[in-house]
Amino acid sequence: MSVIFGTCLSPGCVVDDKSLVRMGSLTARYGPDGTSTLTRGRVGMGFQAFHTHLRSHFGGQPVTDHLGNLVVLDGRIDNPRELEQASGVTEGCISDSALVLMAFEQWGESCFSHFVGDWATALWSARDHTLYLARDHAGSRTLFFRNVRGRITWSTYLETFFVDDVDPQLDQEYIARFLSHQEIRDLTPYKGILAVPPGHYIAVRERKIALRPHWRPIADSEIAYRSDTEYDQHFLHLFRQAVQRRIVPGAPILAELSGGMDSTSIVCVADKILRESHSLGDQLDSISYFDDTEPDWDDRTYFTAVERHRNKKGIHLDCSLRRPTYEPLILTDRVYPYPDGDRLSLDVANQFENAVSGRQYRVILSGIGGDELLGGIPTPMPELGNCLRSGRLLKLLLRAGEWAIVNRRPVVQLLRNTVTFTRDLYRPARVDSESLPPWLSTELRRICSHLRLYPGVNRHLLSARPSAIFNGRTWWNLLESLPHLYPRVLGSYEYRYPYLDRDLVEFLHRVPREQLVRPGRRRALMRRALKAIVPSEILERKRKAYVSRGPIANLRREQQKIETLFSNSLSAEYGFIDQDRFLRAFRAEIIGDVKWVGHLSRTIEVELWLRSLAARQATIRFETSSLRKPNELLPDPNRANELREYNAAC
Repeated sequence: MSVIFGTCLSPGCVVDDKSLVRMGSLTARYGPDGTSTLTRGRVGMGFQAFHTHLRSHFGGQPVTDHLGNLVVLDGRIDNPRELEQASGVTEGCISDSALVLMAFEQWGESCFSHFVGDWATALWSARDHTLYLARDHAGSRTLFFRNVRGRITWSTYLETFFVDDVDPQLDQEYIARFLSHQEIRDLTPYKGILAVPPGHYIAVRERKIALRPHWRPIADSEIAYRSDTEYDQHFLHLFRQAVQRRIVPGAPILAELSGGMDSTSIVCVADKILRESHSLGDQLDSISYFDDTEPDWDDRTYFTAVERHRNKKGIHLDCSLRRPTYEPLILTDRVYPYPDGDRLSLDVANQFENAVSGRQYRVILSGIGGDELLGGIPTPMPELGNCLRSGRLLKLLLRAGEWAIVNRRPVVQLLRNTVTFTRDLYRPARVDSESLPPWLSTELRRICSHLRLYPGVNRHLLSARPSAIFNGRTWWNLLESLPHLYPRVLGSYEYRYPYLDRDLVEFLHRVPREQLVRPGRRRALMRRALKAIVPSEILERKRKAYVSRGPIANLRREQQKIETLFSNSLSAEYGFIDQDRFLRAFRAEIIGDVKWVGHLSRTIEVELWLRSLAARQATIRFETSSLRKPNELLPDPNRANELREYNAAC
């Protein structure tokens, strides 16, 4: 990703060029191809280039037009010809950022719904004195903003907000969501800094901020073809297009290859495209991970089979020695802005950089999304819910019978579950108190009890199909797992997700559910469409590998270190957890009760992160002779009312 950043001041103020340059000082490492800035009165924008495709070299940024509008864009617009024709442009080689300005002149703020691709943008309308911040449908580029007394600041990365504020306060609701495994959505770890949600844009005018969607994941209609072949051909066309858009000429590309259906399909289709387009050259390599000590992780058998199929060996990384240290991650030049990992993260980053050095990769192809969008989880509920909702009772009984035989469950139980499943889809979803780890503090449990799940999905649903609502909820959960949301400790890479291509997603959300999942046959559509491209041993793989032994073994191995870590817990000191309850739950887990392993790991991550923040602040205090205490990085536990009022206002 390139870096976009900027600020919009109150009317009558003027942006200082030096302050804009200072804003970009902490993110220069992410944009090694140069920094450029542009100011227009109360608005200033910056761009730090990270070139990954040929179109990114067209023109410079930020860009202005004859109307005085100003734009900066991070990403790639995949439908330039369509936008050029709509704007009456016949000349070629127009930059993507210039296309955004032309589209805005053509459609106004509704232009964001016309952009297909991976992008985030900031746009200033000179006529309306309005600032727009927008992200694509999948949020494949990050974009954060902060409003301080009418001054709007935005950036691709959180570090920008720390230039003049080295000790921002933490956000309690973020911590509550993180520790309880709830969706993070537009929150960040820091009070007052929010993310523009995927598929949305914000409009800032006269100190008023409006949040509006430009794309929704819930499909209004369903595709009805006459035969499976028509579905197969349509899927194959869109999937090929999605891959082709993400292997455009430019920087060398590294594809993650696990040997599963998703990553293998991307690599095989990409190889086919590259063979047919000789001008693109051989620019696609693969990287695979293995751990022979894990009894349920058998990926190596499959990804080596794919390498034989494509006649090209990839990079292999052994993960067997990756054991958490349960020690804070201390970086000499910065603080990692998220509660993610420990000192091991630096060792893992070094291993990766050493393995990929030499080719100067800038792009990573990821197979994330295939499982969720193509029926990797073989549940009959959405299909049966559609039958129930539409009153097709005979089909409901027949399909329930088929699923009951395959799943070895009584038909009556399936029907009862279908009624419950369908009913719950049309109700506002709340956090179940039983799903919260018992060591959460009273205040964090109270915050969780008021959380509304799937915001934006529970409205205007009376006419939507159960499968469409289910797809919408699955979509929001999927977007929480994308790796680009958390910057790497070392190196800088642009993630691309073929399965999240907008055209492909819209098709898959409109496909009848029985095309994706059938009794005893998951991934039905994908297996049929790709049978001539992907090796049969991959398409017919019974299950995907997973890690089962490592997490609990690591906790048992380092029991004493973890108990020592929480004997004087910062998480407890600042009111996030109950220390005694955590230790009791931890001891129960390592004995054999594995209910809370994931929640335990997250709590340990938060504790280590708080310690790294405190250590970094102590260093800053020593270097600057400041009298501030390290714990002033953290929220005052006595300011709960202020935090509640702030979160309500946001």
